[in-house]
Amino acid sequence: MYKPCPMSPRYSFAYGSNTDTQDWRDWCARTGHDPAAIRPISTGILPDARLTFDFFSQSRGGGALNFQSRLGGFIEGVVLEVSAAGWQALDQKEGAPRAYQRRTRHIILPDGAALEAIAYQVTPERQQGFVAPPAIYLAAVRRGFAAHGLHPQPVEAAARDEEGCHLLPDVFVYGTLMQGGFWHAPAAKAGITAITPAQATGTLFDLGDYPALTLGDPSPIQGEILTFQDIAKALPILDEIEDAAPDGSPSGMYRRTIMTVTDQAGQRRRAWAYVIPLESLGAAPIIASGDWRVHQRQKRGS
Repeated sequence: MYKPCPMSPRYSFAYGSNTDTQDWRDWCARTGHDPAAIRPISTGILPDARLTFDFFSQSRGGGALNFQSRLGGFIEGVVLEVSAAGWQALDQKEGAPRAYQRRTRHIILPDGAALEAIAYQVTPERQQGFVAPPAIYLAAVRRGFAAHGLHPQPVEAAARDEEGCHLLPDVFVYGTLMQGGFWHAPAAKAGITAITPAQATGTLFDLGDYPALTLGDPSPIQGEILTFQDIAKALPILDEIEDAAPDGSPSGMYRRTIMTVTDQAGQRRRAWAYVIPLESLGAAPIIASGDWRVHQRQKRGS
């Protein structure tokens, strides 16, 4: 008899057929599982990843989705809240641990916060070259993406054996990475193609020689969008400068996330950004202006 682990994770990240309610309910009806054992709660982003069709699914009769590493890319999906019975069902549907394996990843939520979730990834020994997906499987994924307002471009690209992700060349910076800042020149060695004044929201703190940004507050934060020619070359440099772990993990001083920022033309754009948890700030003072340059001038004049 199945006995759930008392330390079972709470969330799963769906990026393929599990985004589609109809496909999930049909499978549960065939196998006797309760479809209510999982519940979509939010859309989410898996950073530094791309979609691939590199697995032949016997049950589907063709290619099924997988994800692989892709620094600077991201894929969208759905965060599922999963009960103990839901993990039993998901493991069976994904053929875990033989076909797919559970991978713990940090998913970026729409507000930029991070949530730890299980993403199923094809085991290395079952990965192969491109396997074309059957039409009925691809239709289920398209249907799931449409239902949650997700852009299907990465799925469509992966189905053509092309780059299956959104590539994000923009980084929002608000302190020493801005023009004139101490770390701007080292960052520029990665090849900046544009610098655009921009505004985000949050709270800015003074850590002495540099600022830190926290999420959750609607106060305006002034900064710049740095657009890089090769974001995969730039991010390791920036991650090292900011002491940020790869893949959006919160284990460094800063955490690399994706925020929606507004550029000087009033256009809302996604950009990578480095944020810090509030509990790490201690007694650091708030920068009321939300502008590091203005704050520096005020400090020099005091």
